[in-house]
Amino acid sequence: MLFLASFILKGQSQAALVAASMAILGLAVPPAAWISAAAIVLVTLVNGPKSGLITTALSLLGAGIFAYLIFASPEVAVVFVLLAWLPAWLIATILRQTVSLAYSLQVLTVMSLLAVIMVYALVPNIGELWREPLDIIVVQLAEQSEDFTLAELKQTEDWVIKFLPGLFASSIMFGTMLSLFLGRWWQAVFYNPGGFGKEFRSLNLGKISALCAMVIMFLAMVTGSVFAVAMVAVVSVLYSMQALSLLHAAIKIRQVNAAWLFFTYVIMFFIPHVMLLLMVASFADPWLDIRRRISRTV
Repeated sequence: MLFLASFILKGQSQAALVAASMAILGLAVPPAAWISAAAIVLVTLVNGPKSGLITTALSLLGAGIFAYLIFASPEVAVVFVLLAWLPAWLIATILRQTVSLAYSLQVLTVMSLLAVIMVYALVPNIGELWREPLDIIVVQLAEQSEDFTLAELKQTEDWVIKFLPGLFASSIMFGTMLSLFLGRWWQAVFYNPGGFGKEFRSLNLGKISALCAMVIMFLAMVTGSVFAVAMVAVVSVLYSMQALSLLHAAIKIRQVNAAWLFFTYVIMFFIPHVMLLLMVASFADPWLDIRRRISRTV
């Protein structure tokens, strides 16, 4: 993947070509969309916000042409600008100016929470757009299931539809984070080898963020509101990254074989509760300083 980064750094036209082509490919292969936004991130981090914005504009033009030729629908490019490139450019700009990964992720989280609030305030029924395909799935499940009735599944469907705006916001946030990490890693490979690994392993979101996140989670448990649960989804994305940071740091400090890291990821895939335990540790980390405690036992 480094050849892509090298090509992106050759100039704004090359970066725009990668961003635009990967955006169109991302319609069929979603991870390609993260690479598309990572191109914007890399240009912004290396050459500055102005260069990143120009690259975004060129990417919009290129994606619009590709979308028109392939789908006869150039507005697809505008969707990418609003949902992928602009958030990536903004967070990359903040990271370049502050040189703080934690602060950048916190700003992204606040933006995502505000997006959830705006969606539920302005278009609370936007999830109804997915009612028809979900109806088909629910009917099929009811016909195949002996444990759940159609009425029960319909009730679950109603909840999911109300939750979709939160799921959408947290998904955009997750994709922006991955694009930021990829762009930052590319930058480190060329200008500061090993720098991104150190930066990610030392990620600490602080006590105020942890307290705010816990308050949101508490409100969700007390009220049972779908809106509050949507806010929790956003916060969970942030603290899943903090949890992974702790995991990577522990593996590095203990100098354990890297295969254990891969093994842990496999376990988390099949047993999600492991991630929940790591997230609990990430909430406690600002007070316990878990990395320092692990270092003492080495």
